[in-house]
Amino acid sequence: MQWKKSTWVGAALAATLVATGGTSAYGKPPASVAGVTAVPASSATATRVTLVTGDVVTLTNLSGKPAVTVTPHSPDSIFRTYSVGSDVYVVPMAVAPFIASGQVDQRLFNITGLIAQGYDDAHSSTIPLIVRYPKQTAAKAAAPTTPAGSRVTRNLRSVRGAAVAADKKQAATFWEAVDDDTAKGRGPKAKLSGGVEHIWLDGKVHAALDVSVPQIGTPDAWSAGYDGTGVKVAVLDTGVDANHPDLVGQIVDAQSFIPGQTVEDGHGHGTHVAATIAGTGAGSGGKHRGVAPGAKLLVGKVLSNEGSGGESEIIAGMEWAAHSGAKVVSMSLGGPAQGDSDPMAEAVNRLTAETGALFTIAAGNSGPGTTTVGSPGIAAAALTVGAVDDADAITYFSSRGPLTDGRLKPEITAPGSQIVAARASGTTMGTPVDDYYTSASGTSMATPHVAGAAAILAQEHPDWTPERLKSHLVSTAKTTPGTSVYSQGAGRTDVSRAVRQSVSGSGVVDFGSQEWDSTGQVVKPITYVNDGDQAVTLALTVKAAGGDLPARSLALGADTVTVPARGSAVVNVTLDPGTVASGAYGAHVTAASADGGTVVSTAVAFVKDVERFDISVKLIDVDGKAPASTYSIVWVFDQNRARPADMHYILGAEGTVDLRLPRGEYAFASGTYRFTPDYSQVRDYVYGAASGIHLDADQTLTFDGRQASLITVGTPKPSETRRVTMGLTLLKGDRSLNYSLQDGMAGYTRMHAIPSQLKKENLLHRLNWSLTAPELAAQIVSPGAFPITPEYVNGWVGSARLDGTHVLRVVNAGSGRPQDYAGKAAKGKLALVRRSDALTTGAQINNAAAAGASAIIIYHDAPDSWGVSLYGRTPTAIPALTLGSEQGARLADLAARDTAMIQLKGIAASPYTYEVLKHQQGILPDQSYQVGAGELATVEASFHASAPDTEGGYGRFLIGPQQTFLVTTFARMTMPRSVTEYVTAGLPTLELVSTSPVWEGLPAFQQTAPHVLEPGQRVTRSWNKAVVRSAITANHPDGAARNREVGVVLPTGLLDGATGQLYAYRHGADKEMTTVYRDGQLLGSVASAQAAFPMTPERAQYRVVTDVQRNQPTWTTSTRVNTAWTFHSAYDGDGDEAVRLPVISIDYDLNVDLDNSVPAESTVGIQLGFRYPKGMHPLRIADTKLWLSSDDGATWQQMAVTANGATGATGAIKNPALRGNNGFVTLKVQATDADGNSVEQIVTRAYRLR
Repeated sequence: MQWKKSTWVGAALAATLVATGGTSAYGKPPASVAGVTAVPASSATATRVTLVTGDVVTLTNLSGKPAVTVTPHSPDSIFRTYSVGSDVYVVPMAVAPFIASGQVDQRLFNITGLIAQGYDDAHSSTIPLIVRYPKQTAAKAAAPTTPAGSRVTRNLRSVRGAAVAADKKQAATFWEAVDDDTAKGRGPKAKLSGGVEHIWLDGKVHAALDVSVPQIGTPDAWSAGYDGTGVKVAVLDTGVDANHPDLVGQIVDAQSFIPGQTVEDGHGHGTHVAATIAGTGAGSGGKHRGVAPGAKLLVGKVLSNEGSGGESEIIAGMEWAAHSGAKVVSMSLGGPAQGDSDPMAEAVNRLTAETGALFTIAAGNSGPGTTTVGSPGIAAAALTVGAVDDADAITYFSSRGPLTDGRLKPEITAPGSQIVAARASGTTMGTPVDDYYTSASGTSMATPHVAGAAAILAQEHPDWTPERLKSHLVSTAKTTPGTSVYSQGAGRTDVSRAVRQSVSGSGVVDFGSQEWDSTGQVVKPITYVNDGDQAVTLALTVKAAGGDLPARSLALGADTVTVPARGSAVVNVTLDPGTVASGAYGAHVTAASADGGTVVSTAVAFVKDVERFDISVKLIDVDGKAPASTYSIVWVFDQNRARPADMHYILGAEGTVDLRLPRGEYAFASGTYRFTPDYSQVRDYVYGAASGIHLDADQTLTFDGRQASLITVGTPKPSETRRVTMGLTLLKGDRSLNYSLQDGMAGYTRMHAIPSQLKKENLLHRLNWSLTAPELAAQIVSPGAFPITPEYVNGWVGSARLDGTHVLRVVNAGSGRPQDYAGKAAKGKLALVRRSDALTTGAQINNAAAAGASAIIIYHDAPDSWGVSLYGRTPTAIPALTLGSEQGARLADLAARDTAMIQLKGIAASPYTYEVLKHQQGILPDQSYQVGAGELATVEASFHASAPDTEGGYGRFLIGPQQTFLVTTFARMTMPRSVTEYVTAGLPTLELVSTSPVWEGLPAFQQTAPHVLEPGQRVTRSWNKAVVRSAITANHPDGAARNREVGVVLPTGLLDGATGQLYAYRHGADKEMTTVYRDGQLLGSVASAQAAFPMTPERAQYRVVTDVQRNQPTWTTSTRVNTAWTFHSAYDGDGDEAVRLPVISIDYDLNVDLDNSVPAESTVGIQLGFRYPKGMHPLRIADTKLWLSSDDGATWQQMAVTANGATGATGAIKNPALRGNNGFVTLKVQATDADGNSVEQIVTRAYRLR
């Protein structure tokens, strides 16, 4: 039987262009450089991120815009790509139910966030995770289950879990271990398996950076004999300089939780914090003493010398500190809060309850906006600290509350502006004052003041609980009038008052969030405690803090209270939320004695929610029922405010999501993924959108799938969909908001669109198809004759594909076990196999191939079931097809009689493709589309490759009007080959070609500049055509430029012979070197093809030599390119103006075959073109020379060339015989212009001989 390897696989990669800004790597020269340096090539490299599922995402930069390409672990994978603010997410659909149920952290799929934290593949070979185990006995917890493909790096008892490192090379194995892939496990009640209950990203946490001791009254405490003596305070930070004079003898224990780093502080932050707490001031003659110099320190290094650490390292440090006898734990660090399931906040709450340690934690430096307090400062048990300056004014950077749930944070403030404390040896953190001290600002600096104050109070009252220490410190703080409680809590720490005052009270009375229509009164107590021997009578007043507060909104139960000696008293505070408008409110209740000697302050806070109404979003499936065997996503877009959209998941058959939203105008979008009963395939996708919905009363919004239209597309030539992408962009006035959804579906998924409701003009609806010639047609030819509709199992590139017409006898092989073939004589026949839970699809295919079958069909026997999945990257050895249950049962019945014959017609490599984009305002009722020849352009594309069956990929971006977020297919393909593309004309488009296997994450590829093809236009495009060389691409204005002091030469390391390609992104394994000379003197070298180097204003001769090598199995031509540019330059500009440098690039036009070869012993013509940087007037080329070598440059033979205009040359190459050489030709070209500028380029193995 004849079949071929697949050369173009349609269930391809999803590639995403995100229009969120970005800049080219090729910019103007920097102001100055120290020697020859590499130019950061942010847009000339690809950043790979391996997801926890094993899928690989590659972030690149296309024409100044970031782009995402997804390489799926399984060819059947489907992804949802979306943006939330500036973050870009790529979520495999298999993971979505776990995100919806809160079992898996969505941050694991935030591509921009993962890269920002250094979790891309170039910087991390593992994926750092925190996993939670189900409740179990302590003995089992000591030896938790480790999912395959991962290792436990540390146990984290406070979150009932462990820090786990998942090996990126085994990420797919890890995910398979925790993903229950049975039908039950994939259903709406999907649960993680493998002994894991929850998976978080082990995110990075950073140090909270951006006159103080006397300011908080510490000398009075010292005078009273309290300096923290006998109290252990833990500092969890960047480590410590234990040899600093202020800290000698102060540290009783230290431990590093940062792999590969000792506790020594290489950053400086931790030393500064530690000395603020307990420094002796020895280095300053006592001037810079800490708050509690009598306390002793436990130092946990949880942040690296770079100032960051993983959440698991922070939690491990917290556990160590709390269980090592620390009464107070100081944490001047934080990261973004993760809501209800925040693991660091959970650890703080649990450890506080278990050990009695008080955690003082920085609020963060994300002010002055509200709701900016970070984690772990959001923990309820934490004493969260804001920062004030030396006048007790809140600093601009100090993070503010309320929290997202309306709670009050921070509770207290302390000095955090320009704090002078110990400087770690060899560090420059902050603003150094001298060798021993540095000045720094931030809530990081405020927090140790409070930690020191807590140590002093703990010395005075060693039996107090952390709750009592917290409430006493907060209620004795000094209130700053007119400042919001959400900035200062109860006020600035007052150690003097805390030590001398025997009466304290509830530091905070937090009413939280109140519904907008709440009218009933809410009562909460203030409890006053007196530790003195005399009763104290206090007069109570309430005063608004930082805003207007209606007089009737808060009422005290008494104007005075007498607190008995060694006793307590309660005064109720009553809130009447019906008296206030929406907003965040606060007040201070002050209880003061007549003589002013006792002052107790309580921060009272509440949030009156905005006016809200209920909206029930109801989804009805295409069959008129609530969606079953599905999960759905409902997006909510607030059209009143430019803010990220909210996303809500619906699992299973509920079909409804109930929301309570503020009054306003909204848009909604829905998407329902309808699975086969075994959850192996998405068979249908139903989506809809509604905009301009005014929510001013309770209402119901229904997305009725019965009104949906099946999306179809027709093309001039027969075609079938390989992948289709839907996109929605919400418009607001004359601008488009950054609200875009993209769903990419495999060709076998039926897509249905529900007509948009209300303001259709507010929505842009796009559909982008990738289509090829029909790859398969089948019919039963005996007994009887009737068509069937099998489809390929979506195997990896290189899988066997049918080519031509074949008639085969069908043999029924049961479930496809080896024993099922016994006595069946399957050789040369088609094996019909029933899907089985006992065997993988891959095993069934391999068993059929081993039995000699020429092809296999795998069918379902469950009703309404269709499709099977093939995981992994192993190509199928024989053509593998899948069939639905109804047709499969019919064929099985025929095969049981041993009389069934099937005719299969296949096209292994489609000779043409269609790339079609349709766009419209709103989703129209009719979703049938017909593409006419007059709306298309034609691209004759040739994909060259020097080795047969070279694996690569191809993608085309079509950009619709006002499109801010673009998804296209990226098809895996083998090269060399030619294909005719029919492309929607009149829209900006660009092409992308991978020169390496795309499953490697696009290690090397090229792209065109954005361009518009006109209707009827025909163009020719060649990719990876010899001669591949180093050159400055034609479209870069600053590829070779200088200012007064610095020059840059920025060639693309390996660029093919066509001049239209914009970039060639270098392979990560390429070896590059640039060496620069001035007037014959070496300036230096750098391991990069793109370099900046110092220049003088005076005229001088420069020589820039680049050497690029690529050693890859499928890269057999242009294995090394050496280019020497010699030019003269002077500068008489204003210093900042960029001036082009006369750097000559060589373009080659050589008639080579698709495998980059020419006949041996032939004479072939060559055209040489010489280009200068864009924007520079070209000079006449005065002299050109050309040489040939058949031994990689050991010997040379000069070829004749003649000038072809001012900037070109024509030559004839006489190619040698194959015998006696290595089968390749190396070229050397020299060219000199009329001003004496020159280029010499040697391309080793420029092309092949055949």
